[in-house]
Amino acid sequence: MRVLLRPVLVPELGLVIVKPGRESMPVFHNTRLLVEPEPKSMRNLPSGVVPAARQPLVEDKTCCRFSVTHG
Repeated sequence: MRVLLRPVLVPELGLVIVKPGRESMPVFHNTRLLVEPEPKSMRNLPSGVVPAARQPLVEDKTCCRFSVTHG
């Protein structure tokens, strides 16, 4: 699961606070998180869970057969 959130900076304490919605909470049950700047392609998305990335080549059955027979 990927989540897009707006941070609240608390520089006096050296903290960054985020307020995820209920649907985003499972991502915080991991022991670690990857934090990176939002890509330009996501700037217009609302905060919250980000839809899973589609991978058309993985979904294409002809590519799968090719990689099995020629790989």
